Amino acid sequence: MINKIKHNRLILIAIALTSLFLLLIFSCAPQEEIVRRPGAFAPKPCLDCHKEQLKDFNKKYVHAPMAKRDCEACHIRHGKIAVRAFKEREEKKLCYLCHKEMAEKMEKMTYEHTALKQNKCIPCHHPHSSDNKSLLKNIGNEQCFICHKDTTFKRKKIHKPVAEIAGCLTCHNPHGSKYENNLVKAELELCKDCHSFTAVAFKNAHRNYPVQDGKCMGCHTPHSSTNDKLLRESIHAPMVAGMCDSCHFKASDPKPLSISMPDGKLCYSCHKKEEAEFKTAHRHNPVDEGKCMSCHDPHATDFSKVLIKEEKSLCISCHKKSEGILSVSKLHQPIKDIGCTACHNPHGSNYQLYLSAPKEKACFTCHSDIEKAFKEKNTHLPFAKSECTGCHDAHGSNNELMLKTAITDICYQCHKKEEGEFFKTFIHKPVEDKQCNLCHQSHSSPNVKLLRNTPDKICNDCHNNIISEIADKDAHAPFRNKMCMSCHDPHASDFSGVTIKQKPELCYDCHQGVERELSVRKVTHVPLEEGKCIECHNAHGSKIGNLLVGKPKQLCATCHEDMADVKDKKGHIGQENIDCLNCHISHYSDQKGLLAEKDPDLCRKCHTTDTERLLTSHLRPLAKINKCTRCHEPHIPRNQGMIKKFAHDPFNKRNCKVCH
Repeated sequence: MINKIKHNRLILIAIALTSLFLLLIFSCAPQEEIVRRPGAFAPKPCLDCHKEQLKDFNKKYVHAPMAKRDCEACHIRHGKIAVRAFKEREEKKLCYLCHKEMAEKMEKMTYEHTALKQNKCIPCHHPHSSDNKSLLKNIGNEQCFICHKDTTFKRKKIHKPVAEIAGCLTCHNPHGSKYENNLVKAELELCKDCHSFTAVAFKNAHRNYPVQDGKCMGCHTPHSSTNDKLLRESIHAPMVAGMCDSCHFKASDPKPLSISMPDGKLCYSCHKKEEAEFKTAHRHNPVDEGKCMSCHDPHATDFSKVLIKEEKSLCISCHKKSEGILSVSKLHQPIKDIGCTACHNPHGSNYQLYLSAPKEKACFTCHSDIEKAFKEKNTHLPFAKSECTGCHDAHGSNNELMLKTAITDICYQCHKKEEGEFFKTFIHKPVEDKQCNLCHQSHSSPNVKLLRNTPDKICNDCHNNIISEIADKDAHAPFRNKMCMSCHDPHASDFSGVTIKQKPELCYDCHQGVERELSVRKVTHVPLEEGKCIECHNAHGSKIGNLLVGKPKQLCATCHEDMADVKDKKGHIGQENIDCLNCHISHYSDQKGLLAEKDPDLCRKCHTTDTERLLTSHLRPLAKINKCTRCHEPHIPRNQGMIKKFAHDPFNKRNCKVCH
């Protein structure tokens, strides 16, 4: 019993202590002050919903507005700008609402950190909280390496300030500065903080030259180097050898840093071989003017061949017209891999534009596969003249294949006449879409007109459904012989089907007999008279004889609808073994109704025998009947014996003898 009382007492003490602990926590945590206007809704604290932000209070440093739970110092409760409902669209302006001193300070700065220049603060700072001072996202140099690649900071020899705790901030101001590269002081003053320019060791290392009158970074890299003297990666040979006086006056001279000869002459005092090589038909202007230092540094740089800048940037610094070339989507691969010197000699050449090979051969030093195209029977004129730049931009472009214009427009830069000619009523789809390359090769071809293949095979590439449906035995002769262009224009036409002529003139080019007969016959079939051959015939082929688009009986019914609508078909129209062409000619005739012969000669071809029934009904032999269709309906009779419906009562009763 006593043990049970003790156990209960312990539970009560534990509950009391837990309650006291929670009370202390909530009393210490800053509460979001809620201001309520009379009659207004009580605003709900932001963190009631945004619970994921509560973890920010566990960090070592909490942004002051966050610590006060004053979310509306930065955000608008109901939103104004779509993204996170900030009070200001620009990040920097938002921060400057509180950090006014920083704003005033930055206005006086000549140089500004790139992130700030882009109106951003959070690439470096966390907006709510951080375990690092100043709400930084990382500590020391690692913070800088978020944006700045660390490769040039971790070479064999590392500058002491870079390796120390302060790191980058020893020399740089993280926000901005009055000095270039955001240095905390002018370059020489900054270096002097650690290096004594009057020390014996310093003077000996620099051959007693007053280098402090120049710039330290002209020779040294401020971060790290592959050599133990922190010299830049590309070093002028005399400097490596410590032969400063090979270019400068002696250290004891009143002007020791001055050069002993003018720029060009001074360089050629060592580079005699190059001087001879540079005597070419076309010389680069700086070479011609003896200004070697327009491109090269006399001491050391981080760029190959002691160039003062990265090769592409260096060239563009003078060649302003090419300034945007590096940003194009289709940059010429040699420029991307090597630079301008992949094609051009930077000093001079015997070829125009300082090319390293003759203009007509320059492209083929890489594109040897294209050079083989010269052997083809037919070559594109610009290609035959080696005028690659007629179509392509030699440096690059935003168009496919580095073309000067979009592939859909490039051909019409020269073929303007054709462009006008193709503006017709009916345009071949590839021409309409300006896809000349679907049919034509751009450089050369074994086929006429630079066609990619023989005409029939080109047509087959797109129209293979038509070709596969029609067997040779059922095909129209030109179609069977793959002579598509005997009827069609490959580009455009004013006639439907993109034909080279209007129908029926197109058909008459081959079917001259039809045209000839048409001129002498009395009656012409209406579709033929209107030039609509394809109303009845398939121009490519058909499994039905005479290239007909349907069986004669059904085909004729598409126009002669009165024949098609009769349900109870009797007489001729209902016969299984005959069709319209048994009696009619399809194109023309001398007989009314396009009959093959006169009535009754046509009828007598089938009705040849004087049977007892025929003699009784006609009262005479068939040979003596003048016209069958006076009494008979030839297509769909309403009465027995195919007799027409007459009003004459004796005839209807078959009582001919009343009158005859």
